[in-house]
Amino acid sequence: MKKVLVALFSLALVFGLAACGETNKDEQATEKKDVKADIMNFYMDLVAKINDNDADYDAYQAAIGSDTPPTGAELTKLATAASDSADKVSQVLADTKVPNLGTYTDKFKDAVKELSDAYAEEAKGLKASPIDTKSADEAMTKASKDLGKVLKDAGLAPSDIMTDTAA
Repeated sequence: MKKVLVALFSLALVFGLAACGETNKDEQATEKKDVKADIMNFYMDLVAKINDNDADYDAYQAAIGSDTPPTGAELTKLATAASDSADKVSQVLADTKVPNLGTYTDKFKDAVKELSDAYAEEAKGLKASPIDTKSADEAMTKASKDLGKVLKDAGLAPSDIMTDTAA
C-alpha cells in the first residue's frame, strides 16, 4: 500500500512540476515582450523630455543650417539661448531615472549619461568665443548612435534620437 501511495504522490509531483515549467516559459515570453514595450516607452519619454526643453537649441541649429545663417549679434543671441536650452536638456537627462529594463538597464543608464554629457558639452561650446561645437557635435552623434545600438540590441528599430528630437 505504501508503494502505491508513494507512486501516486510521485506522479502528482511530476505533473505539478511539468505544469509549473510551462507557466515559467509563458512568463518569460511575457516578460520579454513587456521589457520591449517598457524600453520603447522609456525611449519615447526621453524624446518628449528633450523636445520639452530644446526649442531654442533647435532654433539655433535651424538658423545656422539655413541658406543665410545669422552673424554678429543675432548669432550671439541665438547661441546664448541655445546654450541655455542645451544646459536644461542636459540637466533633465541627468535627473532622468532609468526604470528596470531587464538586461538593458545599465546600457540605457550609460547612454542617457553620455547624451546628457554631450548636451552639456554643446552648451559650453555655444558659450565659447568664438562658438566651437565641433567636439560636442561629435559627442552628440556618438551618444545618439550608442542609444540606437541599445535599441537594436533589445530587438527594436535602431532609432536616432537627434532626428527624433529635431524640430
